[in-house]
Amino acid sequence: MPDSTSIGIVGAGLSGLVAATRLHESGHEVVVWEMRDRVGGRTWSPALGSNSLRLDLGAAWHWTAHTRVQDLAEELGIGRIPQHEPGTALYEPRAEQPVQRFPWPDTPPPSWRLQGGTQAMAEQLSAQLPDGAVQLRHRITQVQQTDHAVQVAVTGPSGPSSMTVDRLIVAVPPRLVAHTINFDPALPDSLTIAQRNTPTWMAASGKAVATFVDAFWRQQGIDGRVVSHAGPVAHWHDAVTADGRAALAGFLHPTGLQTLANEGEAALHAAIRDQLAHCFGDDAPAPTAIATSNWRTDAATTPPGEDPLHVEHPPAPPPVLTQPRWNGHLLWASAETATEHPGYLDGAIEAGERAAEQAMDATSIALNP
Repeated sequence: MPDSTSIGIVGAGLSGLVAATRLHESGHEVVVWEMRDRVGGRTWSPALGSNSLRLDLGAAWHWTAHTRVQDLAEELGIGRIPQHEPGTALYEPRAEQPVQRFPWPDTPPPSWRLQGGTQAMAEQLSAQLPDGAVQLRHRITQVQQTDHAVQVAVTGPSGPSSMTVDRLIVAVPPRLVAHTINFDPALPDSLTIAQRNTPTWMAASGKAVATFVDAFWRQQGIDGRVVSHAGPVAHWHDAVTADGRAALAGFLHPTGLQTLANEGEAALHAAIRDQLAHCFGDDAPAPTAIATSNWRTDAATTPPGEDPLHVEHPPAPPPVLTQPRWNGHLLWASAETATEHPGYLDGAIEAGERAAEQAMDATSIALNP
């Protein structure tokens, strides 16, 4: 076992908590600062409705190639739910036009969700850490290199404070880092530019989930997939749980995000109810509960005052976003810095594991001052 080292981690999302857990297992003292009032980052599975059904308003799916998610879920005892894929889907061209049924043209590659939502991974990882290791509602404002250590300025519920750690892992989106954390000495221009130009995966999106008494759409011969140009949800998916509790989940159309921003949550939820009635018929059961998210206005995801960079697929990170700095005392982790499956759950796990290994690797001390 290596000598014990105090390691600070910025961000209690999946990558940060994977790093923290691996380091704690290896005998290191860790502290994790999280700006939000919860763990999970972009994995967020709030309890919804009277039966507290947990549905994903952030990252939700993983695929066959995402073996790290599968392994971590098995390690934590979290079950996986095969995604119910469509044979017959619905198409909503306009709110004033009839909804059309159509056979889904291709069989999508198999994908899975997690029982209890993806946030369950972060919650269980956090529970494995010592009491007080995860500090919620703590924002990092400045990071300073000192002799063989890193001094961190923290703003929390009790006011500003500072802490010195042997090494620091920054496990929040690179673009957010570039806009919200000051570094002394300043980071190289090449690194800062790479951070600013790296899109935060799904930061431009929002989601909606709705619960129902039963999965009536399956009884209608519809498999839960709805494609809409009318909004406010552009794509609905079946989100029925392993024990049969009924739900739909979808991605908000830009018009839905605009309704949320301009008119508020109640107006968006009313529009969602109208859309569901239009798609499934006025006699279809109404949702028992609705919840929505908007990641473009989440200050812990998107820098305040900045529009998120939108891309179709998360790009591979430039090497500068994976390399230790300050003689190995400053390290990077977040899903966007993964070399495999960047942006996805699997990438978040890879980045956290890589950062933990770098923090424990004495040879990294001589790299990239």
